[in-house]
Amino acid sequence: MIIKTRSFERVFLFPIIFQLTLPSRKSSMKKLIGLLMFTVTLLHSYAQINPELEGENAVQDSLQNLRKREPANDSLTIHKPVITDYSYWRENDLKPTVVDTTMTIKGFYRQNFTQKDMFGYMSFPNFGQTFNPLEFTQNRFRLQLLPTGKSFNYLFPEDIRYYDVKTPMTEFVYENGWREGQYLSTTFSQNLNPRLNYSVHYRGLRSVGRYKNSLAANNAFIATVNYHSKNERFKLWTHYASQNIDNQENSGISDLNEFVHDDSLRTTNRQNIAVNLNSAYSEFDSRRFHLTAGYGLFGKSKSDSTALSAPLILKNVFTYEKQKYFYREKLDENYYLSPVFSDLDRRSLKSFETVQNTSIAEFKWGEKLLIEAGVRLENLKLYGEYPLNQGLINIPKNIEDNLLGAVGKLYFDWNDKLKLTANGEFKSGEIFKSQYHLSSEIDVQPLGGYHLIGGGMIESSFPSLNLFYNQSFYKDFNYYNYSFKNTNIQKAYAKLDFEKFNTQFSGSLYNIDNYVYVDSDFRTKQLNGGISLFQLTGDVLIPYRNFNLSATVQYQKVTQNSDFLPLPDLVARASLYWQGKAFDNKAELQVGFNANYFTEFESREFFSVTNEFMLQRTNPEFGIQKIGGYPLLDFFFNIKVQRMKIYLRADHFNALWGKNNYYSAPFVPFRDFKIQLGVKWYLFT
Repeated sequence: MIIKTRSFERVFLFPIIFQLTLPSRKSSMKKLIGLLMFTVTLLHSYAQINPELEGENAVQDSLQNLRKREPANDSLTIHKPVITDYSYWRENDLKPTVVDTTMTIKGFYRQNFTQKDMFGYMSFPNFGQTFNPLEFTQNRFRLQLLPTGKSFNYLFPEDIRYYDVKTPMTEFVYENGWREGQYLSTTFSQNLNPRLNYSVHYRGLRSVGRYKNSLAANNAFIATVNYHSKNERFKLWTHYASQNIDNQENSGISDLNEFVHDDSLRTTNRQNIAVNLNSAYSEFDSRRFHLTAGYGLFGKSKSDSTALSAPLILKNVFTYEKQKYFYREKLDENYYLSPVFSDLDRRSLKSFETVQNTSIAEFKWGEKLLIEAGVRLENLKLYGEYPLNQGLINIPKNIEDNLLGAVGKLYFDWNDKLKLTANGEFKSGEIFKSQYHLSSEIDVQPLGGYHLIGGGMIESSFPSLNLFYNQSFYKDFNYYNYSFKNTNIQKAYAKLDFEKFNTQFSGSLYNIDNYVYVDSDFRTKQLNGGISLFQLTGDVLIPYRNFNLSATVQYQKVTQNSDFLPLPDLVARASLYWQGKAFDNKAELQVGFNANYFTEFESREFFSVTNEFMLQRTNPEFGIQKIGGYPLLDFFFNIKVQRMKIYLRADHFNALWGKNNYYSAPFVPFRDFKIQLGVKWYLFT
């Protein structure tokens, strides 16, 4: 059955959703009850006018859905699409992924403005702001300007989806914003013929936030095209991506007492609280063009009586990207004690351009073996607005370098019992030095449904360009760290995966040399020593009839130089919920509670000028502020009808009682209780 857009959905559903997100004078609890009653009534009516539902959980073979109609003098073959006819793949994927329209707890975790599971990160109070990392995360192996504070909602080339759909497909994702605003993401994809697909993706976010000077405005436009010839010897895929991540920056509240001791703020406007910066804002803009083309040689080969594509493929990957980071203060702020250049505007701008070309030879033997080897040439340009002499340091206007390197990849699958994956890259330049990345993983399946996975990684990479080079109207925040060495990381990990029992256990060991960080004096420094840490993680889903318990627990410990990488010892999340059919099996419900928790620790604070996290300063009145040791409790009521899912949540409802001691980062309170509405809807036409 092909789902078509109905006038009921177009005219009635969305206006009411948007009306429900507007500010209301009713209390939050009354609004929640009203939303629940309305949603149940709406879906009951929706189920009545949609008496047929197509099963989605069962694997269906589209070849079995070819039916013949036999008019008097002719016959016509009609194809009835199923969910497996709608798939996508990304640059480094080995196999395509079927579009997921099912309702699962993992899908609930991804229902946010990043559309990712953000376990291990603490969100800031407004949508579209940054996240405070609660675990060590390794940067991607590439030179880029992207600040940490802008990285969580940014799409890299390997994140872009290329679609293959039998009929036009549209995806809508919606979330209401904080105080005022909303987030909307929409994707449209269509195959113009069986070999040519295009897609257009747009997402926009605007959320005012409850605190002063905390407006977030993010948007992205992405267009893709992918094509393959009739004999599949020639393939091409390309995308254009334009992304803007803009935020007002208030650097937290000025006086913790205003937040901690004033209970009346539970019902009044948080805009009454004074913040540290009243006019600052930051912008990160990116424009990228990416093109990959491949041609297969020597015709087709055969293995196990299955026709395969050409075994030897020549590929070329071209990428051009320009990034800009901009910071400005409209007023003369006095929060940072650094002197300023009186002859400069209170604004800072730096830009980065990269042109990268990779030529690859790929040998592929079906889905069993893949070997890639190639050469890569990359030109990098990093520049500010003007040359600047700061003390004994001469900060140039332009920095340019050419890097030459090699890339390689290996994938081997022996009868699904043993899988081996390896990746390698080396590049070298005059300014950005020699860098390398080597990783490998082995996946052994001794019994059906059980996986034992182990792997390792060694990497020597140049530090973030945002920490390497900066120009600012603040005299103390200018730097050109030409003496920085590569950061060296070694990682070893193992994972035990019980697929039958929805259970995973994993452990990781890290050793980090020449770690680059922002000190409590706002200066970027490199640690003359090593940092060691380990992580132990357990993830389990326990079903009992219609009740389910989903839990993720991570214990981690920094065993060497922990003062330079403060992290909580324990990060945990648990969801207890009921999931089952309703309305004569025409809808699916998911009702339950979700809890997030991490132990108390001396978190890093957020430095708005460079959008990086820095070691915390000692406040004259409050000292070193610890965050954590506080549970965040949510109630959720999710409903799925056909391929439309509605997420109704009471976020952080335990903020209605107890003390005001919940924080995202030092001097940055976490958001209060909020009724949150989200929608994810697929239309196959």
